[in-house]
Formats: sequence, structure tokens, C-alpha cells
Amino acid sequence: MEAYKRRLKRQNMAMWCGIALLAALDVVLGIFWDDLGLDVFQMTQQARTMQSMLLFGFLIYFIVRLVKNKRRLKDPWAYEEEARRQGDEHRILVGEKAAKLSADLALAGLTVAVFFTSLYNMDMFQALYCALLAFVALRLAAWFYYSRKY
Repeated sequence: MEAYKRRLKRQNMAMWCGIALLAALDVVLGIFWDDLGLDVFQMTQQARTMQSMLLFGFLIYFIVRLVKNKRRLKDPWAYEEEARRQGDEHRILVGEKAAKLSADLALAGLTVAVFFTSLYNMDMFQALYCALLAFVALRLAAWFYYSRKY
């Protein structure tokens, strides 16, 4: 249980760092947006709205997680129960299988998207192709890491 308690404390520190970085990024983008030299005519309102939603969404997520972790740390029964739930082998197995399947489907979908965008839009093709190469490199790196670890 002490290991789980230390993990919660490390998560809290990471959440505080994330909150500070997101707040700083939001302030910098809000204050210096015009001075950044970005061509605002290329960015649509939808893209700007998406940026704001991501910034505030992550900020809210970090705050909610921080509050939940602090509540768990105050109540020994709560973090013992959560530690047991986190160590449940069935839950871990289901999570691993779901992650593997979703990664395989995402790789297949990205490959199909790269193929079809190569037929009509070279800018989109280049972006998706680089994302596909990064995805494959990440997948190979993870495979090599885990094959050596286990």
C-alpha cells in the first residue's frame, strides 16, 4: 500500500507541474498571440476553438485528478481499495488487450488514410505519412523494449 501511496504523491506532483505548464501556455498564447508572427488567416476559428478546448480540457482534467488523488490520500480505506483495484489481474489483462486491438485498428486506419490522401492532397498525405512513420517507430520501440524486459 505504501508503494501506491508514493505513486499517488508522484502523480500529484506531475499534476501540479501540468497545471502550471498549461496555465503558463494559456497566458503566453493569450497575451502574445499577435506577437508570435503566426498567420492568423491560415488558422480557422474551428482550429482556434479546438486549441482552447484542449487547453482548458486538460486543465480541468488535471484539477479533477488532483482533487481525487488528494481525497484518496486522506482516506486510507479509499486508497487501499483503489490499490487493490489497480492490481486486479483481470482488469490489467482486459486493458492490455483493448490497447493492443485499438492500436492495431488505428494503424490500419492510418495506413488506409495515407493511401487515399496520396491520391488527391499532397500536404495531407505528407502529414499523415509522417504520423504513420512515427506510429510505426513507436510501435517497434515499444515491442523491442518489452521483448527485452520480459
